[in-house]
Amino acid sequence: MPSDYHPAADGAVRRGSVLTSAAIGAALTPLNSTMVAVALPALSAEFGAPAATVTVLVVTGYLAATLVCQMPAGSIADRLGYARALTWGRWMFFAGALVGALAPSLGAVVGGRLLMAAGGALIIPTAMALLRIAVPVERRSRAFGTMGAVMGGSAALGPAIGAWMTAQFGWRSLFLINLPLLLASWMLQPRVADERADLRSRPFDWQGSVLIGVALLLVTFSTRDAAPRAYWLAGAGAVAFIALIAHERRAAAPVLNLALFGQRGFVAGAGVISTQNLVMYSLLIQVPFLFGGGAGSAAGLGVAIIAMTFTMAAMSPVGGLLVEWVGVRPVVAAGGLIAALGVVLLTGLSPGASPREVGVRLLLVGLGLGLSTGPANASAISAVPQEQSAIASATVSMLRYLGAIGGTVILSFALGGGDAGARQHVALWAFVAALMISVVLGLMLPPLPGEGIRRRGSQPA
Repeated sequence: MPSDYHPAADGAVRRGSVLTSAAIGAALTPLNSTMVAVALPALSAEFGAPAATVTVLVVTGYLAATLVCQMPAGSIADRLGYARALTWGRWMFFAGALVGALAPSLGAVVGGRLLMAAGGALIIPTAMALLRIAVPVERRSRAFGTMGAVMGGSAALGPAIGAWMTAQFGWRSLFLINLPLLLASWMLQPRVADERADLRSRPFDWQGSVLIGVALLLVTFSTRDAAPRAYWLAGAGAVAFIALIAHERRAAAPVLNLALFGQRGFVAGAGVISTQNLVMYSLLIQVPFLFGGGAGSAAGLGVAIIAMTFTMAAMSPVGGLLVEWVGVRPVVAAGGLIAALGVVLLTGLSPGASPREVGVRLLLVGLGLGLSTGPANASAISAVPQEQSAIASATVSMLRYLGAIGGTVILSFALGGGDAGARQHVALWAFVAALMISVVLGLMLPPLPGEGIRRRGSQPA
């Protein structure tokens, strides 16, 4: 494995600027995934299109494009070099936002959103890779935790920002707001060592890119459809994944690098992120169904859910900082245990529980998930060769998404059929089991270089 680049030995690299630049760029994708939702009625009215059509094209299309593009984008970034790939991603996002802001038709809005999604898919893994290069390994958990806080916070703030801007300036402002943020990200980025994988003699894996995109889309749509078509879609998705794995075993430069799964740190770190995202995403959907029928108002439960997401975002940097004192294993394992305790306490509430009672338990869940996020991400990305950082980051994102898909499968059981209350409690215990798996995976993480450095009384380089 190539030795990690340490900016302490290179006075030209400013870690704070790298983190700020990367965080601003990476925050745009989650921000734009939620910010536009409140503008859908305005888009529907202006272009005379049905609300359902606008939602599918503008929101679902953006998410699907991000999903399909993220793995090829990781491979492209490893080929181009991270600074150059990040610049390309910014310009694509910039162009898409400009097209959306000036769009004369709904088709142009959709085209702009798709271009933004492709640019964002290139920005996120590249930004993570740049952090891996520019931040010393002993501070990496804190940096990844901060990045997770920014991305989570931007997604949570998106609806509020979108509602205010649409009311004040109209829906086109939701596209224009991206332009100064992209320029700020570009201006703040200092020069960094721009490593890349030596893949010039190997063709790009187009077949693998198509297979993984088809597989992910089929699996996604299978969770949004009714039987028996859902079973056919899921089966076709499984066949596509099998074909993908068979192809990637022979590919010279695979878009899904199966060798990553031979690294204990990558498997354990990505597994923590995937299983915990399963729980987080599912609770966001389930809590209103489980507790919305009694004394708890919809508004109160909404505040409780927002409190969980903000607690998760706020605790992400704290988890990274704690690694510098006690190490990665106890922090990630403790985070999983705290989150599991919060879900266990949810099982003891009646459907008529107050928003306050629900909120206290969700705060525990958010606290635990926040502690785990940064250290788990840092462990996964740090476990692979430096020149494969972008494809590793893209793979972690894919596994995070697949965790959410797994949560929707559990929710389909919980919210369907008779005796919904009993089914929903079974689902909660399934989430507890997922969190306990994350605890076991956290205990499997290899130590990060420099962890516990503050406890030993020395300062990071």
